[in-house]
Amino acid sequence: MKKKFLTAVSGCCFGLCAMMFSPLPTFAADTIAITDQRATPSYWTKHTINGDKVLLTQQEISTLNRTMREKSKTLVDLAAYNIHQSAATVKEMILAAQQDYRGEETPGEAYDANGKQVPTAHFKQVKANCNLEGLTGNITGQYALVTERTNMRLLPTADNYFDDVTCLHYDSMQATALDPAEPVIILHKSKDGAFAFCQARHYMGWVSLGALAVTDRKHWQRYVKPKDFLVVTANKKEVAVGGAWKILFQMGSIIPLAANKMQEHNTWLAYVPVEVNGVLTEVQVKIANDDSIHKGFLPCTPNNFIRQSMKFLGDEYGWGGMDDSVDCSSYTADIYRSMGIELPRDADQQELAMPKSLKFDGLTTSQRFAKVKEAPVGALLFKPGHVMMYLGQDANGNPLVIHSASSYFTFDKGKKQKHYIRKVLVSDLHYQNGKAVETIDGLTSAGFCAK
Repeated sequence: MKKKFLTAVSGCCFGLCAMMFSPLPTFAADTIAITDQRATPSYWTKHTINGDKVLLTQQEISTLNRTMREKSKTLVDLAAYNIHQSAATVKEMILAAQQDYRGEETPGEAYDANGKQVPTAHFKQVKANCNLEGLTGNITGQYALVTERTNMRLLPTADNYFDDVTCLHYDSMQATALDPAEPVIILHKSKDGAFAFCQARHYMGWVSLGALAVTDRKHWQRYVKPKDFLVVTANKKEVAVGGAWKILFQMGSIIPLAANKMQEHNTWLAYVPVEVNGVLTEVQVKIANDDSIHKGFLPCTPNNFIRQSMKFLGDEYGWGGMDDSVDCSSYTADIYRSMGIELPRDADQQELAMPKSLKFDGLTTSQRFAKVKEAPVGALLFKPGHVMMYLGQDANGNPLVIHSASSYFTFDKGKKQKHYIRKVLVSDLHYQNGKAVETIDGLTSAGFCAK
């Protein structure tokens, strides 16, 4: 996640602040949220022509994923990843992962969880914790699995770096969140031994070693390319591990099966990775065969785009996957992944990776509305720093979207007012950003995979 968009795009998912020392202002926060029948999946599935038509087969999706990896700077084919890297290459990866903190000697305007300015000494200590001097010669990575939902950080620290004293929910050190059973490659470890620098399928950054289990390639591949697996189709899914604890999965998570056939009591037998002294132990768990999971990916259909998107409706906005939730781009990525489509993590990279797109440059407002209506259901609408999913036209011909939003602005007699939303909602394209630009006029493209 890139902190530089926080002030530049305050009308969308990168403009997230909550009052820290007083309650959140009670603005008319839901006035852009549509809450009538148009915020139900049945409304849209009834309005969608050929809604159950399969748009892409899984073989076509595999080809699509390969094409998007070639266009993206962040997507990686882990199965083909070379774990042998030079020290110089890994060093550059670590520096690149720092994003806006790269080359900085001070944290800038950064505050901790108590609202106190982060000392420069702390920032320098965190940077030194990258242990760059420990990179020498050739590096051989380690295969590992994520054992619990955990954060991936730009630098090796769990400390918050809020860039406004009133901001509780935007942590500029947060890269993304990783779900259990995610395969990663460990390329380096922090000086304090608490973090590992990892390459995941869609991002790289620092992960707590306590959430990782090292294993061999054979067991690791079971999670990279499982033969038989469950896909989490609910917005969130808790799985009990041996009756001792529960682990949280989010939509699109893949859980390898230990047995291809249904077990007694209508359950599936699956593997979950557990860390014991840093090493993998696989535990078999029983998962009820309900509507929160699906064997294999869901068919890629317009109606499944609709149904999957609506499962998050009303959920809290979670910057970088914080608060066990989704921001704008992890929301769209989770929807697409439930059908097997691997999108990049961030909105700007998603836009670049889209195989098909409609451009809005040079169009008037009326032309933009006409262009949006050409997009298929499930298309992604992009504006700087934000992404939304297109639902289609309502009965009055208004194009509507669903998205994980943080805020919008209103203007009264020249006075600007910011309204916080921080949730997944259905809206039209009229809401404004901090420069009084309606969303329709800020769109850069509509991207989609099939039509």
